[in-house]
Amino acid sequence: MSATDQLIAALEAAGLAVGDGQPRTAAGPLTGRYVVVRPRQVMRGEGSIGEPSADRQPELQVTSVGPSRRAADQIAETVDRVALGPIPAPDGYAWQQAAVYVTGTATTTEPTTDPTAPEAPTWFRVDVYRYYLTPA
Repeated sequence: MSATDQLIAALEAAGLAVGDGQPRTAAGPLTGRYVVVRPRQVMRGEGSIGEPSADRQPELQVTSVGPSRRAADQIAETVDRVALGPIPAPDGYAWQQAAVYVTGTATTTEPTTDPTAPEAPTWFRVDVYRYYLTPA
């Protein structure tokens, strides 16, 4: 499993729904709470003399989505505990050091795209985590 897959499995084990989104109800408002995990660039670190680019530093972006600011913040706090907590290393790698929080956004709403059919706002927060891996 990749670093992305390991984080998704850990988030699901913590009770979070993970996916590309959830459909809206017939009434329009978002009913679910979920996260979307996206891999970002994979930086190559300093490995051994024989494999100078063997170490990896993948960054994973997690978008926490909810029907309110409070819900999105609560989801993001759970993500933070899971993403920075102990999770299994990806296949073929071992942890070189603890994961770190890289950057994030303030919790905000998604603007309505059609002003003639307003709907409840979708709240979200984006956080990025970096993992330090070395070949096992």
